[in-house]
Amino acid sequence: MNPILHPYVVTGFLTSVVTLAVGIFVYMRKSNSSIHRSFLFFSIAIWQWSFFTALQAVQTSPAWGLFWGRFCHVGAMLIPVFFYYFTLKITGRENRTVLKTGFIVAVSLIALMFSTPFIIPKTRTDVGVNFMTEAGPLYIVILLFFFSYVLLALVRLWNEIKSSRGSRKKHLQYFFIASLIGFGIGGFNFCPVYGITVPPYPYSASCGAIYSCVIAYAILRHKLFDIEVMIKKGIIFGFLFGIIYIAVSSLIFIAGYFLAHRHLPLLSVASIALAMLVYEPLKRTLTKLTNSFLFQHKITYTSLIENLTNKLVSIHDTHALATAITEFLTDQMALEWAGLYLHENNSSAFRLSSPMKQHVLSEINESNLIVDLIRNRKSPLILSPFDVESDLKLEIKNQLRRDKIEVVVPIFAEDDTLFGILLLGKKKSDDAFTKDDDALLQTLMEETGMFFLSAKLLKEVTRSNLQLGQRRKMAAVTQLSRGVHHEIKNPLHTIEFLANTTLKKLTNGHFCNTPTEVLVQVIDSHAKSMLEEISRIQNSLTRFEQFALPEEDFELQALELRSEIDKFFMLMQEGQKLDAIKVNLSVPKDIWVLGSEGILQAVFFRLFDNAYEAMIGKGTLYVTATETEDWVLLKIRDTGHGIPKEVIPNIFESFFTTKKNSESVGIGLTIVKHQVEQLGGTIEVDSPINGGAEFTVKLKKPEQERKAYAA
Repeated sequence: MNPILHPYVVTGFLTSVVTLAVGIFVYMRKSNSSIHRSFLFFSIAIWQWSFFTALQAVQTSPAWGLFWGRFCHVGAMLIPVFFYYFTLKITGRENRTVLKTGFIVAVSLIALMFSTPFIIPKTRTDVGVNFMTEAGPLYIVILLFFFSYVLLALVRLWNEIKSSRGSRKKHLQYFFIASLIGFGIGGFNFCPVYGITVPPYPYSASCGAIYSCVIAYAILRHKLFDIEVMIKKGIIFGFLFGIIYIAVSSLIFIAGYFLAHRHLPLLSVASIALAMLVYEPLKRTLTKLTNSFLFQHKITYTSLIENLTNKLVSIHDTHALATAITEFLTDQMALEWAGLYLHENNSSAFRLSSPMKQHVLSEINESNLIVDLIRNRKSPLILSPFDVESDLKLEIKNQLRRDKIEVVVPIFAEDDTLFGILLLGKKKSDDAFTKDDDALLQTLMEETGMFFLSAKLLKEVTRSNLQLGQRRKMAAVTQLSRGVHHEIKNPLHTIEFLANTTLKKLTNGHFCNTPTEVLVQVIDSHAKSMLEEISRIQNSLTRFEQFALPEEDFELQALELRSEIDKFFMLMQEGQKLDAIKVNLSVPKDIWVLGSEGILQAVFFRLFDNAYEAMIGKGTLYVTATETEDWVLLKIRDTGHGIPKEVIPNIFESFFTTKKNSESVGIGLTIVKHQVEQLGGTIEVDSPINGGAEFTVKLKKPEQERKAYAA
């Protein structure tokens, strides 16, 4: 058999080509990364060993066989040192002393190997290839050195695994297992030097190619690292390698049997053609099989982005937006926690706006390293399971891991100022974040700022509308105050008259001959009359005060609806606002609602004012109320000109109005809707067939009233 076709030689050369190509490719992808650089050195060491051990096996001269056998051991002694160096970079640790010691020992053994016969004295020919290194009496030192540094690297990995969590722990475990298997199988390459041939020899050299490909993929895909993808790729690569190798070897064996040593170029071309022919169909078949039988299809989040966006569009409150986003991410990505922090206008801190969860910080100050990290960052930061982020300082990495933060997503306002910070914890499964996760977070980062800006602007517009509505209300207060002044003036005249009359009679001695009992009765009568007038004044002032109070601060309480309505219309009557309007009131007593006196009075006024203008100051206003187990339905209907059907869907929109006068800005009903919603209720409008407009206000009942109604 041609020695170059021996499986040990073929796998050796193939491993050297694949390993070197992969190492250079990884290095070129990010040449400034210490991890990529250390992997290149590690790959060169594997290449040096695999190439020259294969070259040794095809020699025809014992002298050259011995030389290349010793030369391939240069790589064999550098492999464990560079593996330890690579492990230090993966874990983000430093240990220069152990590393320098390893290089010194490796160089010393190399010098001893070439200068003395004690390590590799000669070659052997009893293991199936032309020449193989034969171990000398000190060859055991090479074995001890090799496996000692491999063990040191694995111990370093194991210690890092114990202090890690989440995807970092899971993927360091994967790297540990892959290295354990790789070096475990690779260790069988030392057996032939003692004349021992056990499986997987003569194919054991291929483990170097497979191991380097698996680790290279992990490095290049560190941001989207997925163990299932890694295992799947490894299975596919392994099967492809094995099947193509068997197919090519079979062709070579059959052709060599019939053609002997003739037509060797034709045989090589046929081998390459066969490999190319079977590669793609095999790859497709193996991919389908591994997907079908070994792995379940994972949910892709990109299909959910549209639904989430549609949901966010309908939310106009910043805290509700933050809650919706964090709940979506927590559910869909199966996260331990998620927190969204928004910048407060009157503070230098980013405060938590989503619900408080375990491990979540309450706020992030401007001085926090996280803020400096992402202030100018235009993409989500997904902390790698391996320490491959060359742009991240060790201090910020340690802080993120201490606070159990796996992902940081900046949220920018329209002017590119940092508006919010989204922090994500680890997945409950300890899986890393995938390509779909990264795409979703990038989309959220780009669009979320728009949602929050919209909510913020809407809040400011609502506040402005409420302020404008309050100013209009105060204008009405001014008008009402004239009527209230008149209402107060009459009782004051009565009090003044009674007080002056009594005082004059006492001064003039009018009661000198009056019996004491009669005098007491007269004074008592006058005092009661004055107290009644004082009570009348107090009631008027109380109604006026409740109506005039600002509506920003309120507390929900149980209110008797009929009493609140009576107080309102009494105030309107005192303020001479009813004019020629007749009020038809059909509201039973003892119907209770959950509300605020100030807000209810404001709702009544704006609906009354709307009806007053529709009826031009004369007509009938129908006010009715009914109740269910949980709600009270208050209906207010006027006999005005009504509302066109096509206008009804827009009636509560800001700045929408059908009024012709220039003073109308179209915010009155918008404010009413906002105020009713503040009370936890709803409002609807209809235009009955018999004319006019009918507003239905749905108000919550207090808890105790619900229970009483149900009983």
